[in-house]
Amino acid sequence: MHRLAEASPAHVPASALPTERVLDNVFWRGAAPRISICIPAYRHDVTELIAALSACEDAALAEIIVHDDGTADHDMLARMQYEASRQRIAVRLIAADANRGRASARNRAIAHTRADWVLLLDADMLPDQPDFLTRYLDTVEASVEPAVIVGGYSLLQTRRHAARALHRWQAEASECIPAARRQEAPGRYVFSSNVLAHRTILGMIPFDETFSSWGWEDTDWGIRASKFFPVLHIDNTATHLGLDTDATLMAKYAQSGENFARLVKAHPDEARTMPLFRMARRFRALPLRGAAREIARWAAQTRLLPLALRGRALKAWRALVYAEAL
Repeated sequence: MHRLAEASPAHVPASALPTERVLDNVFWRGAAPRISICIPAYRHDVTELIAALSACEDAALAEIIVHDDGTADHDMLARMQYEASRQRIAVRLIAADANRGRASARNRAIAHTRADWVLLLDADMLPDQPDFLTRYLDTVEASVEPAVIVGGYSLLQTRRHAARALHRWQAEASECIPAARRQEAPGRYVFSSNVLAHRTILGMIPFDETFSSWGWEDTDWGIRASKFFPVLHIDNTATHLGLDTDATLMAKYAQSGENFARLVKAHPDEARTMPLFRMARRFRALPLRGAAREIARWAAQTRLLPLALRGRALKAWRALVYAEAL
């Protein structure tokens, strides 16, 4: 077992950082990675993801940076430290003093990277293929300029569960999309749960930390990046393991209206191409929106109804929620 050592963050002035505890495994010092893998986490144990990435082909060419965004769970941190110490790959663990949100956590993790290419993965993802890193490296070799490379999203390794069937339906309908279809609207389909970007782009275009709470900060980043740099979609998926129950999913959507309104204000032309925005705008003229919203909520949460009907009710309810924020 390799001992972890405390270290100081690189490339960032100390005055610009929140208070962090930084721990490296024995392979961190002296590593010369070609890909830096950034994993923002909050209340999520990433030991399985660390192990899966370490087992990938060409893992020796990567480093892993986990930014725990103020969970303050010492037992969980100890488990992640132990897993990092077992792997023959450079790993840095960062424990922040307080929760500052997903955009901030991504920016803080990126600040510790050393490679020219940075792979952003959510904490509840798992690579779908052993050559997951190799596929990205091969794409990088063929790239002649800084770019954003989006691998995609799947549910291949996610267990089916009745309590999470609604989220599965939503994800399969809206997010588990092949590369050719995503490439039709490249900026809009930048899901930061699995995306590779050159550090030049991340330096010029950080994640906007005014997107508080949950949602849409990655879409905003993808649209901004696509205005200056090429966005390439490939089929190199990772599985999203963290499907939510109906109540949790709808609670996240309910609190994301302000972020959606911020996205629309920042990118009005792109917003007009989004079916969700067009639906929300139509609903603004609907009388008795509150009653319609409650009916849609009831239908989305009623498991006796067909799943496709519940999914459509979820979309309508979400658009009604966003109509109030626009």
